[in-house]
Amino acid sequence: MKNFIRKQKVQLIILLYILIFIFYGLLMQPFDELSAGLMRIFTASGILITDYVEIGGLGASFVNAGLVGLIGYIILIINKVELSGVSIATLFTMIGFALMGKTIWSILPVIFGVFVYSKLTKREFITNIYPALFGTALAPIVTHASFEFELGVLGGVIDGFVAGLVIAPIANHSLSFHEGYNLYNVGFSAGLIGLVLMNVFRAFDHDTESLLMWGSAFDSQLRIFSIGLFVSMVLVGALCSDNLKDYRKVLKEPGNTITDFVDIVGFGNTLINMGFVGLVGVVFVELLGTSYNGPVLSGLLTMVGFAGFGKHPLNITPIMIGVVFASFLSIYEINAPGTVLAGLFGTTLAPIAGQFGALIGVMAGMLHLYIVSTIGEIHGGMNLYNNGFSGGLVASLVVAVMKGIGKNNN
Repeated sequence: MKNFIRKQKVQLIILLYILIFIFYGLLMQPFDELSAGLMRIFTASGILITDYVEIGGLGASFVNAGLVGLIGYIILIINKVELSGVSIATLFTMIGFALMGKTIWSILPVIFGVFVYSKLTKREFITNIYPALFGTALAPIVTHASFEFELGVLGGVIDGFVAGLVIAPIANHSLSFHEGYNLYNVGFSAGLIGLVLMNVFRAFDHDTESLLMWGSAFDSQLRIFSIGLFVSMVLVGALCSDNLKDYRKVLKEPGNTITDFVDIVGFGNTLINMGFVGLVGVVFVELLGTSYNGPVLSGLLTMVGFAGFGKHPLNITPIMIGVVFASFLSIYEINAPGTVLAGLFGTTLAPIAGQFGALIGVMAGMLHLYIVSTIGEIHGGMNLYNNGFSGGLVASLVVAVMKGIGKNNN
C-alpha cells in the first residue's frame, strides 16, 4: 500500500507540473488570440531554430507545450509505465521542445510509426515506448514536408510515420556507439534518420533554408516563470523527501546511461536535483546575457528532465564552462543563440565529466560547440535534438580516447 501511494504521488506531482504550462498559457492570451496563435504554430515549419513563443505568443506556445507533455503522460499511464527518471526526462523534453518544433499533431505520426513497428516485430509497444516519445524529435519532418515542401498534410504524416518505423531499432543499436555517455541517445539516432531523409528530399529538389527565430519579447515573463518553476521543485522535493541527506548520493554518480535517480535516491531528492539543475541553467543564461525565449526555455526544461536521469550540478558545470571557453577561442560569440543552446543542451555530455573528471568535461564541452555549430546542416534542421546528434559523436571520440589511455596505463 505504501509503495502504491508513493507511485500515485509521483504521478500526481508530474501531472500538476504539466498542467501548469496549460493553465499558464490560458492566462496569458485571450481565447481568440490563443486559438489564432495555435494555428500559426501548427502550420509553422518547426525546423531548427523555430521559436514558437515568437510565432504564436506566450499563451499559445505554453498550451501547445503542456498538451504535448500531457499526450506523453497519458501514453505512459495507459501502458502502465511506472514513472521513473527516464519518464521524467521524456516528459520534460517533450514539453521543452514543444516550444520550438513539436506540436500536438506532428508528434503523433512518429509515435504511431513506432507502434506499428512494435506490432510488426511482435513486441509489446511498452518495450519501445521511450524511443517513440523521444523520437518525436523528428516532428519537423511532418510539418516541414506538409507546408514547406508542399506535400500536403497527408504527405507530411506519411514521412513522419516512416521515420517512426525506423527510429526504435536504430536507437536501440546506437547506444553501443557512445556507450551511454551521450544522454540524448535518441537524438543521435534521429540525426542519422534526418540525414538520410533530408538527402532523399534533396534528390527531389526539396531543401531547407537555415532558420533562426530567436525572440525576446517575453524575456521578463519567462525569466520569472523559469525561476519560480525551478525553486518550486526544490521546495516540493524537500517536502517529499524521506531523507534529504541522500541527495549527496546524486552528486557522486557519474550519470552515464542508465542512472535513474528516482530509483537511487527517491522522487523527492530527484525533484530537488531537477530544481538545482534548472537554477544552474538560469545562472548560465544570466551570465551570458541572452534573452529568455522558447528555445532557451526548451534547453532549461530538457536539462531539468534529465536531472532525473543522469545530470546533476557537478557533472553539467564543466560542460557549460567548456562551451564558454570554446567561444572565447573561436569565431562563435558568447551570447549568440548557437553558443547559448550548446551550453544548455550540451549537458547531454555530463556523464563524461562525471566519469573522467572536470577537465575532460571542459574539453568535451569545447569540442561539442565546434561540432554542433555546423552539424545541423546535414539533416536540414529536421532533428530537433541536434545536440544529441553532436553529443553522440563527441562522446564516442572522447570515450574511445580515454579508454585507450586507460588500457595503456594499465
